[in-house]
Amino acid sequence: MCHACDITGVYSRCACLFLPSIYNNKLAGDHRANVKFGSSRIFCFFVNGLDCGTGVISSKATARYTATAHPATEFRAHRIPFPEESRKMVVDLVAFQSTLVPWVVVGAIIAFILAFAIGANDTANSFGTSVGSKVITLTQAYILASIFETLGACLLGHKVTDTMRKGVLDLSVYNNSELELMYGQISILSGCGAWMLLATFFKLPVSTTHSIVGATIGFSLMLRGTTGIRWHKISRIFASWIVSPLLSGIVSVVFFIIIDHFVLRKSRPLASGLRILPVLYFACMTFNVFTIIYEGSEFLYFDRLNLKQCIFISIAAGVISAIAAKFILAPWLKRSILARTDIESNNSSELNAMNGQKAALLDFEKDEKAAGSTGHGAGIGSSLGKEQSANDAIAEWRAKQALAMNTVAPSSSVASFFRSGKPEDPQAALLFSLLQVMTACFGGFAHGGNDVSNAIAPLASLYVIYMEGSAFQTLDTPVYILLYGALGMCIGLWVLGHRVIYTVGENLTKITPPSGFAIEFGAAVTVLIASKLGLPISSTQCKVGSVVAVGLVQAGHTVQWSTFRNICLSWIVTLPVAGVLSAFIITLFRFFVL
Repeated sequence: MCHACDITGVYSRCACLFLPSIYNNKLAGDHRANVKFGSSRIFCFFVNGLDCGTGVISSKATARYTATAHPATEFRAHRIPFPEESRKMVVDLVAFQSTLVPWVVVGAIIAFILAFAIGANDTANSFGTSVGSKVITLTQAYILASIFETLGACLLGHKVTDTMRKGVLDLSVYNNSELELMYGQISILSGCGAWMLLATFFKLPVSTTHSIVGATIGFSLMLRGTTGIRWHKISRIFASWIVSPLLSGIVSVVFFIIIDHFVLRKSRPLASGLRILPVLYFACMTFNVFTIIYEGSEFLYFDRLNLKQCIFISIAAGVISAIAAKFILAPWLKRSILARTDIESNNSSELNAMNGQKAALLDFEKDEKAAGSTGHGAGIGSSLGKEQSANDAIAEWRAKQALAMNTVAPSSSVASFFRSGKPEDPQAALLFSLLQVMTACFGGFAHGGNDVSNAIAPLASLYVIYMEGSAFQTLDTPVYILLYGALGMCIGLWVLGHRVIYTVGENLTKITPPSGFAIEFGAAVTVLIASKLGLPISSTQCKVGSVVAVGLVQAGHTVQWSTFRNICLSWIVTLPVAGVLSAFIITLFRFFVL
């Protein structure tokens, strides 16, 4: 309700005073005020330069209207005469909204299908490496992804959503053509949803961001040509698509090399890993907490924190996690790992001994048969010699196995720095399991704040145009729309997510907990930074870039270049295919609806 003119349900076209704000909001233009109090926003429209008095914003939570002071808690001004022209504008808006209700419902249904497709395809990337390295099961990945993707969409999603709503297109070219813009949003949702479902069927981890941007360009080219497309913003987005997988790969490789040199290559990897564990937890927790709270969600009042407060809180969270890792987690992990590896080593040694004895005896029997054919070895002496030779053969076999396990193939000094020939110690690998899962959770949080927000942006545009009756979309994205998109994403993940999880988690390269941690952390760092900058980058590209980069330096593992080729081809065709589908659908609207 507008507290100045008592108009209920219509906030964009009423003639009234703008309300006070303790957050020092200013007029957004000559005709519009974007004023916030508490968790609400009210938009007041000044009709034909109507003089509604003067409002003075005060940090002391008071407001002055026409030289009359009122407590901010009342949020009420003097009643302003409501012009007849303004009444007509309100009636026009109500009529406009009544004609759009069916299309808003259609857009919401298609947006849910698109969110379902994202859950089935793109969301799987966040936990694919954790499943691939056997740290968590598929069901556990679904549960964690549902929780953290939803939190990311609701707490971080508004910035990226606003970029997709108002940054790619110049909305002024659709002024007084709001219906065309709304049909364009439905075309975006339809084109992206169709392509995402098709890609999921072929197990291709395509990019939601590529699809949304391509579909947006496609429908706008069909309606307005090149006019209205902000090519400088598009070029920034395109550049981020090239830089993001490179940056993600570099960060992942740097972290993996640190782990490799300070843990995996040591003579006692488990002890070295336990020493470095608090440092890694401190780095992960500090960075992730900072990206969440700095210029963060208004819903949780993170936007009221200044830079110094954010740094202090982030470091404090990192220190607490490091202390917990040192005195609680590390001793528990040590006991668990030693108990587990003792059982496995006993079972493995018994099996190896049996296999070794069998192999040595078979080799010895072959030698005996060859010697027997020449007439040597018979009687009691031969039997004793056979038993002694068998024992010697078994001892020799064990010596060869021990030598093979400790031998590292020679390589150049540069190559050996980046690529170790030593196999990963199983005890040290288990140490990184929990750390990898924690990083994957933050990666899911980042994905929800970036990619899910991209996909739900067209629905947010539909809703805001419906509420305002204007193409300029001054309202912020409501949290419940982001939550709606997260719900569709979670359902898609549970139903079809397994098809893509194995493509990224297993088919591209072999992933172990140490390499999985480096991959997850590098991708999460890149996506979170982009989300804070409002850049709609592709989390798929970041994850695949990290997987390939770490696969190149990981000992004994190679990248499946055929799988990587197919993924790259899917990236290349995503933007034009989504654009063509969106253009085709808006063409149908032009012929049959507009």
